[in-house]
Amino acid sequence: MHLRRFFLAAAAVTPLLGLMAKGAQADPISAGDAQAFIASAGQQMAGIVNGPGTQQSRAEALRTLVNQIVAVSQVGDYVLGRYINIATAAQHTQFQDLFHQLLAYNITYQIKAYQGVSFTVNGTKPQGGDVVVDTTVSTPGHPPADVGWVVEEIGGKPQIIDVIVAGTSLRITTRNDYSSVITDNGGNVSALLSAMRNQIQKLSANS
Repeated sequence: MHLRRFFLAAAAVTPLLGLMAKGAQADPISAGDAQAFIASAGQQMAGIVNGPGTQQSRAEALRTLVNQIVAVSQVGDYVLGRYINIATAAQHTQFQDLFHQLLAYNITYQIKAYQGVSFTVNGTKPQGGDVVVDTTVSTPGHPPADVGWVVEEIGGKPQIIDVIVAGTSLRITTRNDYSSVITDNGGNVSALLSAMRNQIQKLSANS
């Protein structure tokens, strides 16, 4: 799905229960605070995508915003899954670096397609100790999409830990995709790192 690729890039994605960064305290968040956070984040995101400036400047602004509102490094650890215990320290560092690069390139690559994007916040619902904020995302030329943003308070501030599009968790989808690459290559984390580097090279060539 075209819209899924955008949210996988812009929210990477997504977000992680039980795998928070060292020193980051995860706490429950109120429905009101989660809804206000997503309303503000959605307005900022739309303002950047629809705003003035070059594609490069808007992409840089969007990457900065994503790093503020999404627990990117923790999402990376989540999607690496059980292989985080197999990866060496050097491989883990390389993975996180490549994960951040892919996020940056994907945002730049997708930004043109979402001119005119708008967000409507519909309400919230609990999901375990987290809150899902339901929104409708509209872009010209595409039917409106129902998007759920899973929010948790981490280190004293709200952050997105998952994005649910058409009932599918993007962090789980990404974790399954990454796991398949590793298992198909004999459990070698290096195979995933190579695949990620190849993807970055392709995105870089088309940027």
